[in-house]
Formats: sequence, C-alpha cells, structure tokens
Amino acid sequence: MRHANDSRPPFAYQGKVSELSRRSVIAAALVGCLPARAQPSNRPLRIVLAGPPGGIIDVGGRAIADALAQALVQPVVLDHRPGAAGMIAAQIAAAAAPDGNTLLLTVSEITAIQFLTPIAFDLARDLTPVATIGEGSALACVSPDLQVHDLRGLIEYAVAHPQGVHYLNPGNGTRQHLIPEQINRAFGTGMISVPYRGLPPGVVDLIAGRIQFGIVSTALALSHISARALRPIAFLGQQRLDELPDLPTIEEQGLGRMHVRSTLSLFGPRGLPAPTVARLNRAVAAAVGDPQTRERLRHAYIEIELSQPDDLGRRLVSEQEELGSLVRRLNLRPE
Repeated sequence: MRHANDSRPPFAYQGKVSELSRRSVIAAALVGCLPARAQPSNRPLRIVLAGPPGGIIDVGGRAIADALAQALVQPVVLDHRPGAAGMIAAQIAAAAAPDGNTLLLTVSEITAIQFLTPIAFDLARDLTPVATIGEGSALACVSPDLQVHDLRGLIEYAVAHPQGVHYLNPGNGTRQHLIPEQINRAFGTGMISVPYRGLPPGVVDLIAGRIQFGIVSTALALSHISARALRPIAFLGQQRLDELPDLPTIEEQGLGRMHVRSTLSLFGPRGLPAPTVARLNRAVAAAVGDPQTRERLRHAYIEIELSQPDDLGRRLVSEQEELGSLVRRLNLRPE
C-alpha cells in the first residue's frame, strides 16, 4: 500500500516510440477529433489515485495509462494517495498548478464523502471536470463462515444477533458505507462499520471472518468467490452478472433501490484552461477507444461511460445533491 508520505517513486507508464504512429492513427480514427499533430511533453502527466493498489481506482488507472500516454505523447505516472476516503488525493490535485500535468482519478461517491469527512473541500469549487472512464460494478458478499445466502438472510441474522454483523467500510460516503447504512435504517439491523484504508485490506478480514459483510468490487470479488473464500448474496446493478446468472440483484430481492453509482472520473485543478480540458478529454476518449484498453476495462468489470466535461460537471452536481440528501436521511455525521 502506498501512503501519502511514501518516498518510493510512483508507478509510471511510458508508451513505446515504435508503436506511437500506429496506435495514434487508430485512436484518431475512433474519436475523429484528436489533434493532428500532438506535441511531445518532457513532463509526465501525474494521475493522483484516490485509493490503494488493488482497488477499482487503481485498476481503472492502470487500464488506461498506457494508451493515454500514447494519445498525449507524454509519460503517465500513477501516484497512489489513499486515505481520508479519497480526500487526501483530492486535495493534492486541487492544490496543483492548473497546467494540465496533474489530474485526480476518483469515484463519483466523492460527492457524498465530502459531507462525511472533516476536510474543507468542495467538488464543484475546487476541481475541474475532465472526463469519465466508466462505472464499476460490485457484489454484496459475506464471509463463508456466516451461514446466510441472500440479503434477506443477512437481515434476519443481523436482527437476531444485535451488533453481531460488522461490515467493511473503506471510507465514509462510499457505497460500501452507504448501502449497509441504508439496510440499517430500513430494517433496524444495527450492523457495525469497521473502517479500512481502502477495499483490499478489508477483503482480507472478510475472508478470514473477522468481519461478516462487505460490498466488494466485482473484479476483486470474483477470484475469491471461485475459490469459495467469499459468498456473494446480491449483485449491485440493474441486470444480473453474466458470470453469476443465479445471483439476484438487490432490487430483485425486494429491498428497493439501494444502488449507489461508482463512476470513475478524472478531474483537474480549479482554473484548468478550457483548451487544456478539451485536449485531455479527447485523449481519454482515444485511450478508452483503444481495443486493448477496452479489453482491460472489461476484465475489470468497468462499463465504459465517456462524457464531455460539461456533462460530467452537471451530473456530479446532481449526484452531490442526491447523495447529500441520502446522508441527511440516514442521519450520518462526520467522524
């Protein structure tokens, strides 16, 4: 795990010069609007990742980094800065110079995180929307030691065992936090939050039975499910997962709409010039259009979802209002 004060050099991608022409032509054909003559930059593009290695943010960043380096003709450096539910990374990006060489990769739940983390930060005020990559899916899972097989069974167990279910919380305001709290509110289950600095270390404890319940990103969960180290009890999505066709969604289990989107998006510092934003947005579109990148995202169970900067900004303001209302309904407070 890379911490904010880690002195190790961040992970870097540098596209191969010998492949540049071929892949740039492919990317330009896919998006139709790349600059005709990209100028190489000696400075790397630093992408600050609001999560630890192995999490959905890390996986998404690694999936696009090589193709993004090719599209920009510029090295891309991935800098893991987990902690404070993504706010450490967000503040680093917000404080950077608005020159297009520092971006933040985070999830859309940051619009709720800012209500629950005691850090003076506002998404709309302090960051510039650049591009969306896609939405990650997730599974509700329990430790195999817990003899429940669906969400109803989990609720019944939690009601019968007050304070007997501890759930994985990689950060207040994330869907891993908000969905269990919605269940607590709706059914009086009293499940207890156990904080972790990111999802992967919490999954270790879930497998070991030290905690009983967690919302786990699909790519991370499936390998453990196939080894029977985790038991899935619901899929977070509108339709069932192809790999687990017998596993119903939360809505199919009659619990209403508890889905919280987790969309991977890139932001720059406040004041990032519009031409720079447009250039970066085109480069992201080219990177995501690369066949190898699309395959990497598919294997990470990230559904590609591109957007223009203005559309991303409007949607996240809407999500900020929606999740802020949810936080208030759940009577959650900053810790």
